[in-house]
Parts: sequence; structure tokens; C-alpha cells
Amino acid sequence: MSELRGLQLRASDLESAGAKVVAISVDSVELNRGVVERLGLGFPVLSDPELVAIDAFGLRHRGGYPLAEPPATGDIARPASYVISGSTIRWRDLTENYRVRVDPTRVIDAIRNMGEADAR
Repeated sequence: MSELRGLQLRASDLESAGAKVVAISVDSVELNRGVVERLGLGFPVLSDPELVAIDAFGLRHRGGYPLAEPPATGDIARPASYVISGSTIRWRDLTENYRVRVDPTRVIDAIRNMGEADAR
């Protein structure tokens, strides 16, 4: 959640760099709505409980939430941040450790380094 707050705190910098923030979570629409409201997020947090988008990006962490009760598998998403222009991934930050999250400054720097034409 701290990474979402960090992105929200840097929202104006992200916008001025030409970015739109979208988060994806395995959590339900209801849970994500609560997160958006509780943290006062100005960007959407999409729900992917079937892990379709998460699998498409190769981010499934099998058994990453061992306390899940059946029928849940306990699979979650690895923390990841992407900068996408059109349909091309221009930059990404991946980690195996769920406690390590990208600093929003790195995302902003990546966007600015792409160049004005690529960022839009």
C-alpha cells in the first residue's frame, strides 16, 4: 500500500511527465474500492482475481500468500512497475521481495528519459 501512497503523492509529477497511473491487484473490486477511498487515490486500482493480466506479464508468485484458504490458491502478484507507451513496454522494475517497492522518483525518471514523443 505504501507504493500506492507514494505514487499518489507524486501524482502531479507523474502527470507533468505525461504518465497515467493504473494499478492492478488480485483483490476484489470491493477491496480495491476501499483501498482507493481509504488512501484517497486519484487513479484506478483494477481487480484481477483470476490473475489473467498478472500471468500475461509473468508476475504470478505461486503460494505467495500461504494463509489463503481453499478454494483460493494463495497465488499473488510479484511487485512490479511498468512504463508502457502504446503497446510497448519501455521500462520495468520487478522484484522477488514483496517488501521492496519501486521509488516513484525512479518511475518519473524513466518516463522523462524516454523522451517527450515516447511518453505520450
